[in-house]
Amino acid sequence: MTADARAGPRDLEALRRLAAAGSRAAAAAVGGLMGCEVTVAEVESREAPDGAELAGLAGPGETVAVGMELEGPLAGRLLLLVGSEDAERIASRLVPAAPAGSLDAVGESAIVEAGNIAGSAFVSALARRLGGQILHRVPRLARGAAGSCLGELVGRPSGPAAAARFACSGAPGVRGLFLFLPDAALLRALEAA
Repeated sequence: MTADARAGPRDLEALRRLAAAGSRAAAAAVGGLMGCEVTVAEVESREAPDGAELAGLAGPGETVAVGMELEGPLAGRLLLLVGSEDAERIASRLVPAAPAGSLDAVGESAIVEAGNIAGSAFVSALARRLGGQILHRVPRLARGAAGSCLGELVGRPSGPAAAARFACSGAPGVRGLFLFLPDAALLRALEAA
């Protein structure tokens, strides 16, 4: 997002509502994959968080992140972030034959595919709400501290962001975060909607 596109309180509330709709759709997709009910517990928007603030939302410890660039007239970035233990639970649920306790190449592929399916559901919900076309590129995976993952997948954030925490009830007990970073054109579409 360019510096001339500032998000006011109405914009941030519209972004929060849009992210909530996308996150509910993504959570339903994750729940379908995991065989559990996934709820979105908290959705917040922030005017111009820096990388450290965004990393703080993900929490401490090793993070596994799947990020995708959104493209078209309405673009931005979308990330799914989970702790390494949650990533292990997702991988073991999706690939039961994968070795337990290690997120190998097959497990990483399962995480990327889960991110792709969740991201597609999120993007479809955005497109329906905004009445425009939004596509996403092939998702990429990053592992490490949340700040490192964000640096690799996002670079330096330069505009508003929305974050939604989700949790899978019962077994396997996965928790994570959807992070949505719209670009200036998407923010203008929010203003018009």
